[in-house]
Amino acid sequence: MIWRIIISLICFILFAYVFIFKLIKKNDTTYICILVLQAIGILINFIQILFNVLNGIVFHIIIFLFSIILPIAIFVLEGKGINFTELIYVAMSKIYLIFGKTKNAKDLLIKLVNKYDKSYSAHKMLAEIYEKEGGMRKSIDEYIKVLDIKGNDHKSYFKISQLLNDLDRKDEAIEMLQILIKKRPELFEASKMLR
Repeated sequence: MIWRIIISLICFILFAYVFIFKLIKKNDTTYICILVLQAIGILINFIQILFNVLNGIVFHIIIFLFSIILPIAIFVLEGKGINFTELIYVAMSKIYLIFGKTKNAKDLLIKLVNKYDKSYSAHKMLAEIYEKEGGMRKSIDEYIKVLDIKGNDHKSYFKISQLLNDLDRKDEAIEMLQILIKKRPELFEASKMLR
């Protein structure tokens, strides 16, 4: 019985932490799904304590997984600099793209970059989507944002030069290729395109 009370206390502390420091302070509704899962685990735990039912191993696993392990995993990820919201939005966007729902993926990514402008993955995916849709200028803008975030993304330099070349902006394409070749002289494709 004491271990159940200790587990309840740990669950409540983690729930309060996610609610206060993630949902409210970050003003990020993505954490609602985590809070719902935590609440399910806490509810099962209370039912076990109050009515002495739902005592199977499956329910114990659900309690630990939803109310303790999941929030701790999120804290560890974010402690390593991985943004949970970005991870979820990018994963959902990839799933939308797999099922051919490009508009839904694009909407999610735009929502993400509006909230977290320094999202490398979201800007890169948006650039690729715009390029496939034929929006070369929008694609270039997104690739430039990618380079602002991660200046050593040589593929984005090359993509920008290709897109500029396709738009008949040869001088700008040459300039991008020259920058790229200075940084990575071994890139054969860039040297070949420059000729």
